[in-house]
Amino acid sequence: MNISDLDHDRDVTRIGDLMSRIRDELDALEALLPAAIDAQWTAAPVARPREDTTERMKNTRSDPTADVATDSARLHLREQVVRSAHVLAGGIATLRRVRRDVGDALTPWCGEGNA
Repeated sequence: MNISDLDHDRDVTRIGDLMSRIRDELDALEALLPAAIDAQWTAAPVARPREDTTERMKNTRSDPTADVATDSARLHLREQVVRSAHVLAGGIATLRRVRRDVGDALTPWCGEGNA
C-alpha cells in the first residue's frame, strides 16, 4: 500500500490492516537489525578499488583502522542504523500520542469522566 492510497481511500483502509502492516514491517526490520548493528563497526567485506591510482603504491604502510573508519559502505550502514533508531523513537512517541488521544476521546463516550 502506498501512503498516497490512504489519502484517496480512507474509508476502505482499516485500522486493523494498518496495525498488521506495522507489525510486519517491525518484524522484518527486527530480522535485519542484528546483522546491521554488528556490521556497522567493520569495513565491508568486498574489495575496494584504490581511489588514487590503478597501481599499488610502494613504500606505504597499511592502515586498517583508517580503512575501517573511512569505508563508505560501513559509514552508510552506520548512518542507516542511527536513522532507524531515531525513526523508531519518533514512531513510539507518535503511537503513544495516538493511543492517548483515542483513549481520551473514548473515555467520555463511555460515560466516564467529565465530557
